[in-house]
Amino acid sequence: MTAKKQETTSKTKAKKKSKYDSAWKKVVKQLFQNFLKFFFPDIYNAIDFTKEIHFLDKELQEIDPDSTLGDRVADVLVKVYLKDGTIKYICIVIHIEVQGDPQTNFMERMFIYYYRAFDKEKEEKIPVISVAILTDDNVNYRPDEYFFSLFGFEVRMKIPIIKIIDYKLKKELREKLETSSNPISMVVKAQLKSREVKTADNDKKFEVTKELIRECYKHGYSRDETHIILNFFDWVIRLPKMFKDRIKDVIKKAEEEFKMEYVPIWERDAEERGIEKGIEKGIEKNKWDVVKNGLAMGLPIETIAKLTGLPIEKIKLMKSKMELEQSRET
Repeated sequence: MTAKKQETTSKTKAKKKSKYDSAWKKVVKQLFQNFLKFFFPDIYNAIDFTKEIHFLDKELQEIDPDSTLGDRVADVLVKVYLKDGTIKYICIVIHIEVQGDPQTNFMERMFIYYYRAFDKEKEEKIPVISVAILTDDNVNYRPDEYFFSLFGFEVRMKIPIIKIIDYKLKKELREKLETSSNPISMVVKAQLKSREVKTADNDKKFEVTKELIRECYKHGYSRDETHIILNFFDWVIRLPKMFKDRIKDVIKKAEEEFKMEYVPIWERDAEERGIEKGIEKGIEKNKWDVVKNGLAMGLPIETIAKLTGLPIEKIKLMKSKMELEQSRET
């Protein structure tokens, strides 16, 4: 494969991954209480939801171990109050592995997230916990522990994990999924269906989306909840825009049948263009940050090129520019 084709393939994968990131992050943040209640009821029951919930997006960027290279999972950092008052706040780092394939360094990343978040919050003595959602299909891939040992020194971290595929494979979880009225149950169903129809034709994907839409309306969720869920369907079960009118027709018929107000789900048209442009710019900026840092550290140009995927010629130009700026300063 040529370097140009590799770069194009990498950009395509980055765009696809970012779409799943966006879908899951919206679900976690906009349906946060439902998310915890469905997946982590013990944590849900301990939180005082009458007090403000703080999503720490800026702080998350600062502790993200992968931000320099753009290798992302859908992560959320949130600060909450507890009911019992013994601890004012806790920080929850929520990791959602959305690439669909097992990641060999997953627990190492989780450990890095944890100690960076812990270090950031230690002055206020705010405890930090981590949880994870795994969306891949490998039933044997269940990383829940980070362990390092050398010369009597040991570090061990164990985190609660949820494996989405278990809601298909395990009887008790299948029953929970089928009987639950929690909006997150529809998110789980859509995630499972998206894996099932990954290689199917668009007509099959449309039929699956149609079934999910009807089931969503049958539950009688609020307008906002329905909007979030339908947009999740749209993001994870990708249909060409030529299906837009057919999807709208399904929604209108469901609204008439279940007496609900119209909920537009095709925000992807406007959002997708803006998101993708922003992501491309962000990834490109991160690459050049790596180049600048690498050159400042004296790394070989060839090494920097491998890390970023940028042409050696461009990195040489950047080096010349930096040297020129330094000479002007001196």
